[in-house]
This record gives sequence, C-alpha cells and structure tokens, in this order.
Amino acid sequence: MKAKHGDCLILQWGKSDAPQDRKVALIDGGPDTVYATWLKPRLKALAQELGRENFKLDLTMVSHIDDDHVQGILDFADDIENGDPPADIGVLWHNSLEDLLDHVIEDVPAVHSVTASLAGAPAGTTDKWYSKVLSSVPQGQMLHAFSQRHGIDHLRNDPYQPLVVLRDGVDDAPFSGLTLKVIGPNAEELDKLRTQWKQKRREDITAAYSDRSPYNLSSIVVMATFAGRTALLTGDARGDRIIEGLARRGMLDDDGKIHVNLLKLMHHGSRNNVDAAFFSTVTADVYVVSGDDVKFPNPHEQAMNWLAHARGDDDYKIYCTYDLPYMRKIFGDRLVVPDDDASVVVDIEALEPTDG
Repeated sequence: MKAKHGDCLILQWGKSDAPQDRKVALIDGGPDTVYATWLKPRLKALAQELGRENFKLDLTMVSHIDDDHVQGILDFADDIENGDPPADIGVLWHNSLEDLLDHVIEDVPAVHSVTASLAGAPAGTTDKWYSKVLSSVPQGQMLHAFSQRHGIDHLRNDPYQPLVVLRDGVDDAPFSGLTLKVIGPNAEELDKLRTQWKQKRREDITAAYSDRSPYNLSSIVVMATFAGRTALLTGDARGDRIIEGLARRGMLDDDGKIHVNLLKLMHHGSRNNVDAAFFSTVTADVYVVSGDDVKFPNPHEQAMNWLAHARGDDDYKIYCTYDLPYMRKIFGDRLVVPDDDASVVVDIEALEPTDG
C-alpha cells in the first residue's frame, strides 16, 4: 500500500474461486496517517468482499518497532478500542521490547563474521541513533499493552512464544494452509540487541552493509508458502543476515542461491541493507518495494541499479508503491505502479511454484 516511506502489506491466500473463504494477514501498518487514509478503507473493502461487516485477521505481524512500520498498527489498535474498525486483530506477531529485555534469549550460535556490525553506530551519529531508539520504545510498549488489554497476549507470537526467532529444528508455523518459515532474526542478534540496549554501547560498522539500527536488524523475516508459491517478507533486515538465515534453514541450492516467487525488498530498497551480490543470490519473479523518495532516498537508485544489473534480461517484474521517474528509467516496462488506487495488487497464483 502507499505507506509513504514505510511498509504496509496485506497478504491474502486461499481459493481464487471462493473469495468469501479468503484468508488475510496484515504485515506492518506504515507511519502516521496511513491507517486512516489507506489501510482502513482497504480493510473495509476486504470485509465487503468477505461478506462481513467486520472480520478477524488471520495474522497481524509487526516486523519491528520502528515508526514507519508500527504506527499504523497502533492506529488500528486505537480504532479497535475506541472507534469503528472494519477488522480485528487475533494472532499478533510482535517481538516486544519488553520481551527483549526480560527474557534470556537462548540458542545463541557461534559468532558470525558479521556480528561486529551489530555493535552500533559510528561516531557522530549518537543523537540520531538515540532519538530513533527513544521514539520507538514507547510504540513497542504501547502495542504490548494493547495485546494485554485486548486479551490476545496469549496469542502473541503464537506458536513461537515468547519471541519469533530463527531456531534450528522447529516446525513451520501454519495459518489456514499458509506456512511461515522464520528466516530471522537469529537469537544472537536479539541477544546482542538486548545487551546493547542495556549498555548503550556502539562500535564500528562494516562498509557494505551500513544499516546499524537495532530495530531494523531485529526484523522478523519469514518465507510464506501457499500451494507451492513463495513470498519472502523481509521487514528492514539486512541482506547478509537474510542469506545467513536461508542457509541455516537449508533453503539455498548447491550454488548457494534461492529463487522465490515474490521478494518484498528490505528497508524500502535502501542501499544500506543490501549489496550487489544479494540480488544474484536471492532472485524472484516479482519484487515489491515500498518507498516515496521523499523523507528518505528510497528505493535507493544505486540499490535498484544493482538489482537491474544482476537480473539483466531475465523475466521479472518490480512493483513500487509510487511512480518515481528514476525507477521507470532503470526498469522500463518491468515497473508496475498503482494508478489512482492506494494499493498495487500482486497476484502470484499464475506463477510457477518455487516450493515443491
């Protein structure tokens, strides 16, 4: 959906000839005004398509507590408690900061080569980094409190309480025929985040992947699969961490690569979360990127050129929530944007299955 500089995605699955039985998940809610302007009307339309005045979402997932992902969910929660919402929240996936601080995160693997980059922001960015932290913590706490007041706290992160985290040997999460395989974050990232939050220490970062926000790095990353079609949903995670998670779940082929039907580009196509090699390692029939190039320069032109060069003459499409001139220049007729509507609909049912 047109979530400005944020993310707001509705995932639907089920039989195409039985819209009344369709299942619906909400992945992130975008920043301020997105709920009232775009998300609520879309949920109303979905309720009508389902033949109901109000329906309960099969899953609501907040990839991480950052304003451009969580504020729309908070506005939705406020509408549930004080307004006239077209839908309700049931199962909620949200790695609450309360949990990050209160639980010892187990299953910490051996230190990886990239962990030094988790240590924090470079010198000179202290104020900005702390401002981001301080502005995000209350939002996470508010959503945590809502889940308790709304009587759904026992469903939070079901079936992975207390946290949705990459672990070995766990079953995929089933949601009415859809399965979710957790690719990230890993326990090491969350445990380091918890430690850093308490100690408020930072060190240097790597050059290629320069995103150092603890909230972005703790993003929930899942592979959603239905009827053999796959969608990799990435939040604001970093590309190297995603590849690590895919490898750990045994999802890369003998050449260390993977092809999916849909890839939701991480962090709105920021160049800080990806390098050129990522787009040769993880390929897709359809790419989805949300960003308006207003508050932040995303989708970033350099990252989009990396994608275009990696795919060459391959057959693929890229869906962007806004019609940006440089995106048209890079991708030509491969680019799909919404017309006057708030959302762009991606139908992957007709694509060849990539799972099984």
